[in-house]
Amino acid sequence: MTEPQIQILFDAATIEKKVAALGQQLQADTVDSDPVLVSIVGGSVVFLADLLRAIQRPIRYETVQVQYSASSGDDDVLEIHFPLSLTVKDQSLVILKDVVATGVIENYLTSQFLELGAKEVRFVALIDVPEERKLNLAVHYQLFTPKRAGTFVGYGLKVNGRYGNLPYLGRLVEP
Repeated sequence: MTEPQIQILFDAATIEKKVAALGQQLQADTVDSDPVLVSIVGGSVVFLADLLRAIQRPIRYETVQVQYSASSGDDDVLEIHFPLSLTVKDQSLVILKDVVATGVIENYLTSQFLELGAKEVRFVALIDVPEERKLNLAVHYQLFTPKRAGTFVGYGLKVNGRYGNLPYLGRLVEP
């Protein structure tokens, strides 16, 4: 079996600069609130760790797991799992997502969290692919907006459990 090649899209230094700038922006934008960063478990955990270190004040964070199926080309959200300690009532939530594409999962999360009493829900995308939207979605912050043209890997994004440890963001190029 031939290993796929990886095209580097954004190197580690570029990611570090973008995450640092985002940390400063979030800190400035939330100076009058006490938001909860909520990371979708999977591809955004490396992003979460670096972003937490880039915010220079105490900030709360949690992780949630979203189970969904990609049947028939649609993203059907099955359920959200979050820790018992996560109370969203009257909270401002900042959701970190690795890749924001169709908007289906994000709209589902927004409606569920608002139904549970969240004051507001904002999204941060490591990679935003707005041309794939099926639903209207406001992504409040995005680090990168490359064209899809393959499978994204690195910086927490993995395929079959591999490539997530790479310090850069890349794209698999099949031989």
